[in-house]
Amino acid sequence: MIENKKIWFIVFFTALILGYFQTVRTDAPNYELKLTRHTTIINNTIEYPYKYRLLNPYITQIWISALSMVLPDKPAFIAAYTLQNVIVFAFMLFCLLKFFRLWFDDTGAVIALLLFAVLVPLSLTGYDVLGDMTTAGIMALGFYFINTSKIKLLYPLVFIAAFNELQLILLIAFYFFSRLSNLKDKTVWLNSILLTITFLAAYGSIYLLRGGSAGGSEVNWYFTKDAAFNIAHKDWIVLWFIMIAPFIYFVFKGFKSKPEFLKNSAVIVLPLFYFGAFFFIARLREIDKALTIFTILIPLALYTIIPKHIKDTKGQVKA
Repeated sequence: MIENKKIWFIVFFTALILGYFQTVRTDAPNYELKLTRHTTIINNTIEYPYKYRLLNPYITQIWISALSMVLPDKPAFIAAYTLQNVIVFAFMLFCLLKFFRLWFDDTGAVIALLLFAVLVPLSLTGYDVLGDMTTAGIMALGFYFINTSKIKLLYPLVFIAAFNELQLILLIAFYFFSRLSNLKDKTVWLNSILLTITFLAAYGSIYLLRGGSAGGSEVNWYFTKDAAFNIAHKDWIVLWFIMIAPFIYFVFKGFKSKPEFLKNSAVIVLPLFYFGAFFFIARLREIDKALTIFTILIPLALYTIIPKHIKDTKGQVKA
């Protein structure tokens, strides 16, 4: 058993490293591009879908406004995004740890967390990734709520998630397919419908506030531009192979005995909504958009790799 304060030190220290890495490797070198992206979101002059991704830009704008009182514009901007980087990474790692602790003791959960963190630098392929890291955190927190039967908490989470990225509507699919028995459960069907309405209500409010088009030619462009890019640039194949292939053997070894949520997510939701749909709505070289894949694959693999650190259904470590 690891003391809680030591675990939180690991979370914060890892977040600090990742946040600093993001700043020096992508944010600072791409200052002009990042400033333009941020400014056009705040001023509502950017195209769909970026104009609807509001959560991190508006929070960061608060830090920029505060730091601009004591720093010149450029240092204030970079410092504000460094602060937001650390906050977002800390949030993501905290949520992941909560989720991993459902399946493993403290040692196993920390191993899972650090394994996830090792993959993050390879996934940082652009200068605007905070939304994707926030998505990974929200997904992990949603998974925690699903597996602890705190379904009511999914409603505010899904509402807030709509202000980050459209991808987060997929959290509802993870909930629906968390158990095969859900297919015949009227309560699950009702919750899934109401969660979808909640998400769309939030997304619709953004549309009313921000204007622009979330349909027509812009959506056609959104769903075709990345498919064309993925066909033309096949370097993503090597990246996905390096990051995913090492897990496959351990994921499927003893697969039947592993938790149903993880199994259903791996064989139903991920193939349909990540490996399939992402070909059309994301540039596959930007694997930061698909980090939720590893939220599922890592615990599945570790069930095989570190069986002594697995918890049983009552939350006790197996002998």
